[in-house]
Amino acid sequence: MTVVHGIPKQSQYDVSSVLSYVRQIVDDVRRRGDTALIEYTKKFDGVDIDSVELGSDAKIKCLEGLDNEVKNAIDTVYELLTKFYEEFKPRDFQVELGGVKLGIMWKPIGSVGIYVPGGRKPYPSTLLMAGVPAQVAKVHRIYVASPPNKIGCVDPAIIYVSQLINAQSIYRVGGAQIIAAMAYGTETVKKVDKIVGPGNIYVQAAKIIVRDVVGIDGVEGPTELVIIADESADPNQVALDMMAQSEHGLESPIVLITTSQKLALAVENLIKDSKGTFYIHVVESLEEALAIANELAPEHLSLHINEAYKVLSSIDNAGAISAGTSPPALIDYIGPNHILPTNRWSRVRGALTVYDFLKPIAILFDDKNIDKKILRAAETLARYEGFDFHAKSIVMRHV
Repeated sequence: MTVVHGIPKQSQYDVSSVLSYVRQIVDDVRRRGDTALIEYTKKFDGVDIDSVELGSDAKIKCLEGLDNEVKNAIDTVYELLTKFYEEFKPRDFQVELGGVKLGIMWKPIGSVGIYVPGGRKPYPSTLLMAGVPAQVAKVHRIYVASPPNKIGCVDPAIIYVSQLINAQSIYRVGGAQIIAAMAYGTETVKKVDKIVGPGNIYVQAAKIIVRDVVGIDGVEGPTELVIIADESADPNQVALDMMAQSEHGLESPIVLITTSQKLALAVENLIKDSKGTFYIHVVESLEEALAIANELAPEHLSLHINEAYKVLSSIDNAGAISAGTSPPALIDYIGPNHILPTNRWSRVRGALTVYDFLKPIAILFDDKNIDKKILRAAETLARYEGFDFHAKSIVMRHV
């Protein structure tokens, strides 16, 4: 365990350090397709697969033994998230202003590839977080990719969620190689319009490399947590939240900012035998704590303070906020979403939502009833910018 008295410096997560290596993988997959995917699965996962896609019979076999309690848990979260994102969906609208109608029409993305990491453990919750908003948005085709286990199966819970979200296919391939495959297509893997889902540094590097040809949700580093706590906080709860978040990996910065020296000492004592990278910083006031949190712009922000709802308006930068009796870990399983911006990207974007699977199409039309002042304004601006034919085109239709 490492405890630092202070706050973390800028992230040391350097995707550029592996870009050259990952580019070789991406180029190889683009050139050799399925053959490269099968070879990389053997090399990186130690698994021999005879096909990239998990077939119908294999799905049935791989699903055997999935515990009913896990199925029921997935069903419960699936229902909750579906209801939430149905409420979240934007509406089409038109408004008439000055005799011209302006509008926005929302349409779903055509196809999406969802990457679900494997490695140490399966993450069906990640597929729920990405798949449900995609399904609610009515994405036409959803494809799922996840590394195989030692017998060539994808985790059964991931298969079960794939069925709930009506995924077209499940690819039993992971890492940078499947990102390349979904970006460019192979004999088996369908080229998609957007790739979403978390992953290690190699997956993130692959996203950077392919983002000129496919949409991505973001480039993320290790998970982050900032806790703001005052003297009313329970040190046991604070320590448990910090230890819970550190389960994601030793690289994850876990930060406690508190107005109480007593709490800081108690928490440090409780986490002393834990694995992780912890920061503890004592401040003079809650306002100072909030200012630091906004500067850190963390993925997760947890408020262990009295009347937390009163400070929500002071928080400008955070991927997700948990407060009251809700720990950050609860967001990982019931949402709204745990696919969140890291590396201070919450300054400019937020959690994955149904909006990530929709695109607004702008609409303009009129019936020659447009206000002449508005028409002249458009014509004037066109001529000012040197576009004479723009101006003539605008005027001609309204003579």
